[in-house]
Amino acid sequence: MSSAVATEVNPTKAGAQRLVRLCANLKAGERVYVVSDDSTRAVGDEVTAQAREITRDVQHDIIEAEAMHGSEPPPFVAARMAGAHVIFGLTAMSMAHTSARRNAVERGARYLSLPDYSLELLASPALRADFEEISVVCNQIADVIDQSSAIRITTRAGTDLTLSTGSRLSNRCPGLVWRAGELGSPPDAEVNIAPLEGTAQGTIVVDGSIPCREIGLLAAPVILTVLDGRIANIDGSAPVLRTLEGLFSKAGPKSRVLAEFGIGLNPQARLCGVMLEDEGCAGTVHFGFGSNLTIGGLNEVGFHLDFIVRDATVFCDNRQVLLAGAFASGLGNDPRL
Repeated sequence: MSSAVATEVNPTKAGAQRLVRLCANLKAGERVYVVSDDSTRAVGDEVTAQAREITRDVQHDIIEAEAMHGSEPPPFVAARMAGAHVIFGLTAMSMAHTSARRNAVERGARYLSLPDYSLELLASPALRADFEEISVVCNQIADVIDQSSAIRITTRAGTDLTLSTGSRLSNRCPGLVWRAGELGSPPDAEVNIAPLEGTAQGTIVVDGSIPCREIGLLAAPVILTVLDGRIANIDGSAPVLRTLEGLFSKAGPKSRVLAEFGIGLNPQARLCGVMLEDEGCAGTVHFGFGSNLTIGGLNEVGFHLDFIVRDATVFCDNRQVLLAGAFASGLGNDPRL
């Protein structure tokens, strides 16, 4: 049987190989730490098996699931993260916005944030995207953002939001985690930035998804009114409203702070209600509320929730980055073509 046929027969194995060999660029002799929970254990086992083909020093821990993205892991997990060269964070709830993750990357770890992963996502075409080509566009857009101090986002559906970034720099996350201290979440490929807290004003019409287990793809838009950098009002269907109000109320007032603005870059990703594919979907932007301390902001809370918006037009100061979801002239080819 040819290798091409074998890959087709076992796409989950091929996906795990791609995460380990391409996205993490794992090398012999490196120390690997894999963290999963009961819901993602099978994915953790696949990644662990592939990592052990390259290096012998691989630890896989299965821990109790947390209730929300941004919750700190147990102390023993934080300690093992701090001692690893490469970390695969496969728990259902993301640890990307935790002090444990930040401490690990400050020590030089390469961190692959892979929350809510599944065997289906391992086999997804989104994981077969050309991440090296995406990284070129990622850097082009990040350069524009870094040279700007204000961003305006509009959509035909009614989004119209302005925010300030001041001198803050963007986070370049093309899906490749090759250098010490880098963070990536393949198949998510994006550029994001933490807006200056208190500066965002306007309306967000969320017409893509709210990628958490309680909601996912949206059948009808959710409208967020943002005043002075935080959610002041939410409109939408009654079931979604009840879920969102419950999540925000439980997490406290800091959870309503606009923490992140991101632009998706992966042409193979499709909106499906899964965070790592939705956030990276080319032609979309996303707004994260809650914690941003680990991506350059000041808001610290054990909560982070993203809202995906389709076909946005984005201006950074006076330079256009997106036009109805397509990259503007001079920023590479439209990845959806």
